[in-house]
Amino acid sequence: MAKDPKASLQKVASKPVLQLLIALLFISMGIIGFTSGRGLGNQISRELSNMFGGDSELLLILISTLELICGLFLGAQLITKAIPEKTVKLALTSIIIFWLALIVILDVLTIDFGRMSGNDWFTWIEQVVLHLIVLASIVQIQK
Repeated sequence: MAKDPKASLQKVASKPVLQLLIALLFISMGIIGFTSGRGLGNQISRELSNMFGGDSELLLILISTLELICGLFLGAQLITKAIPEKTVKLALTSIIIFWLALIVILDVLTIDFGRMSGNDWFTWIEQVVLHLIVLASIVQIQK
C-alpha cells in the first residue's frame, strides 16, 4: 500500500518540527550576533541605538543572549520534559515580543516609504512576509 504524500508533508509542518526550526533559527541568530556582529540582532541594535542613543554593542550582546537562551529552551524542551511548561511559555512569549519588535522596527519605523521605488517595494514586501511567516510559526507552536 502506497503512503499518502500529504501525510508525509504534514509531518514536516507538525508542531515539534516547527518548534525545532524556530529553536534553530534563534540559536543561529544568537550565535551570529556573538561571533560576527551581523544578522537581525545587529540591525535591531543599530536601529535602536540610532533612535534612542546608547551602546549598540551592549544592546547586541543582550539581544544575542535573549535569542540564544530562548532557542536553547525551545530545543531542549523537545528533548527532555524536565523543563517546566511555564519556562517554555516564558521563552515563547519573549520570542513573540522580540519578533513583533523586530517587525515594527525593521519593517515599519526605519523604512523611508517616500523614497522607495518599484523594486524596493517588492524587496520590502518579501522581508515583511518572511517575518510574518516566522511570527505565524511561533504562534502555532505556542498553541
